Amino acid sequence: MPKISFICPIFNKKKYLNKVLRSIKSQKGNFDKEYIFVNDGSSDGSLEYLKQSTSSWKNTIVINQTNRGPAIATQVGIKHSSGDYIKLVGGDDVMAPFCSELLLKTIKKRNSVAAFSSYKLVNTFENINYGENIISNYRIIKNPLMQTIKSSFSGTTPNLFCNKAVKKSGGCNKNIFIEDFSLALGLSRLGNFCFIDNVTSYGPKNDSQRIMIGKKVQLLHDYNAALYYFIKKNSKIEKSIIKVACNKSLGRADKWFRRELGGTKFNKMNYYKISIFFGRRDYLNLIRESCLFFYNFCNKQSIRYKIS
Repeated sequence: MPKISFICPIFNKKKYLNKVLRSIKSQKGNFDKEYIFVNDGSSDGSLEYLKQSTSSWKNTIVINQTNRGPAIATQVGIKHSSGDYIKLVGGDDVMAPFCSELLLKTIKKRNSVAAFSSYKLVNTFENINYGENIISNYRIIKNPLMQTIKSSFSGTTPNLFCNKAVKKSGGCNKNIFIEDFSLALGLSRLGNFCFIDNVTSYGPKNDSQRIMIGKKVQLLHDYNAALYYFIKKNSKIEKSIIKVACNKSLGRADKWFRRELGGTKFNKMNYYKISIFFGRRDYLNLIRESCLFFYNFCNKQSIRYKIS
């Protein structure tokens, strides 16, 4: 029987934990379970609530650490995991009861290293219509590195990962604050990715504490930083792929500058894109420049774990 390790990093999520924990405990399916919670320096009573609520759970580990960010917290959980598969769970996300079972069926169809489903933001977790436990529009991508870079495959709660592949890839890059994109990049070299259209998990809408809302600049920076560290580590990647990663990074920084700060298209990122068109080839250096570009317009608190 396969075993799934549920890994849930938590930082100041006490108001959600009742529903999050019930969601994790209510996962249906013919598989063994272990639960790993990493309290990442919460100051709102999350740790105490977590310990009390899971005190009777079997196969449960609760880890407490100073605040270091979701990538490091997730990696700590991965290190302690023993399951065949890893089910990451956001500290404010609720899963459909069949989420893990459906993703397990999906990932096993073609022995994929990662299975991705859909995610929905909701105003309330009450009375969610979870739909049916039937795979919808299954599809597969072999050799998914290029598409991972182009589409920025990421996410935690709607996905399931092969633990052996995760550990072989190195897991989450601990030099980055955000966890999920660096994880997907590493996995994309080790096997195929599969996708289904089912909505399997839900998160709170309009919560300023969510990274995608309250730390948007951190998120965008970390997508670029993940590419920088990944390509630096894997120098034998085809130049055509590195070029795509470079243009993606420059474009991401350029769009942020124009949309969020009201900057003009006459900026350094666009200049670099033009220079690539005319033959410039130092792609890794330009990806690094796309990260440094954020620092010029952000205060010291906006981005954690800057590249050197």
